[in-house]
Formats: sequence, C-alpha cells, structure tokens
Amino acid sequence: MDGLIKQMAKFTDQPQAWSFSKWKTNKGANNHAEYWISAGAIALEYRGKDLAKKAVALHEAAVGLGYAHIVMDSMTRKGEATVTIIFPLTEHVNEGQYARLAKVLMSELDVYQAADGNCAMTHLIHVHKDCAIIRYDGAVLAPGAKIKETAKLYQSMDANQFCGAGKRAIPHIVEPTFTSHDGLFEWSNTDEEKAQKTADEMLASIGVKLS
Repeated sequence: MDGLIKQMAKFTDQPQAWSFSKWKTNKGANNHAEYWISAGAIALEYRGKDLAKKAVALHEAAVGLGYAHIVMDSMTRKGEATVTIIFPLTEHVNEGQYARLAKVLMSELDVYQAADGNCAMTHLIHVHKDCAIIRYDGAVLAPGAKIKETAKLYQSMDANQFCGAGKRAIPHIVEPTFTSHDGLFEWSNTDEEKAQKTADEMLASIGVKLS
C-alpha cells in the first residue's frame, strides 16, 4: 500500500490506467487475458451520484471485515468519476482465485453500483494525481485462507448482482380494519370471515348470491 501511495504522489500524467497484476508485456493497451499472469491485489470499482458517501460506505464495510485496504477516487476509461477499494493480498492469485475473491468481497461489502467487469482480473482503474485516498492498515488478506473459509458461501450469487442500484424494497401490505357504527371499536377480519368474503366474491363474479 505504501508503494501505491508513493506512486500516486509522484506521477504527473493523467488520467492513467492502473493494474495490480503481473503481465507478459508492459504495454498498457494489452490488458487482455492472454497477457495476464497473476494479481497481487483485488480492486473493486464503484459508480454513484454521491461518491464521497460511497467511499465512506466502502471504507466502513471493509473496516468491519478487518482487512487492510485503500479507498481512492478513480474514473472509467471514458472519464466518468468512480471510487475504488483495493485489497492487497499476501500472495498473487490466478484467474479463478481472483474472480472468486472479487465475488466474495463484493458480497461481504454489500455495496451496490459496482462497475461492470469487477470480477475480471484484467479490469483496470484510471486515476489522476489529485485522487483522494483513505487508508486502513488492517490484516492483509490471505487469498487461500479466504477462499477456503468461504467455500460454501455465495455459490449461487450472480457476479452482476451488485452492479445494480440496490435491493428492491418489499411492499408492506397493511391488513384492512373495520370500524363499528359508533366508531368505538376497530378490528380485522378473522380467518373465517376472510374465507367467507373470498367465497362470496367468487360467487358474485358468476352471478350467484346466497341469501
């Protein structure tokens, strides 16, 4: 993490694409799977209207997990402002491990509006020299142990689940109440009354009315 912060402080070209991986080529344009070797950190990028609030949410969630991390301003290659959280790893990971860890961490952070491609090891973030940084020196994530620990969790999760705006609200249906003619008492239908009402409505729909 120290190296990342020092790099941020000294570079002048902006914006610049960053990766935390080893590549077979030094050409930044060749961030394709065939050139990728391994990654030493997981970088998860997020969109949002209030990125400062998003950064705080990511930081607080990561602090709750206890892992060392950096939260920093970033941008897409098209210039859209984003925020990225970076988890350094104790050792480099392969493609499958990267995708699994990204999926697990997004689930545990539980923050929405993740950028498309977050689970891809070739995903790049773009930064500039004025990016704000939040740093937390927690436990450095051990990929092998984390994958083993969560082996039975998040298996059916869609990798794009956290790319949406958030969880849908569940509608709350209020049970209707009935008031006595003098307004002194209120009550809800009993189960028997509900069943009778349903039966009466069905009969009425076909023109039958019981006296």
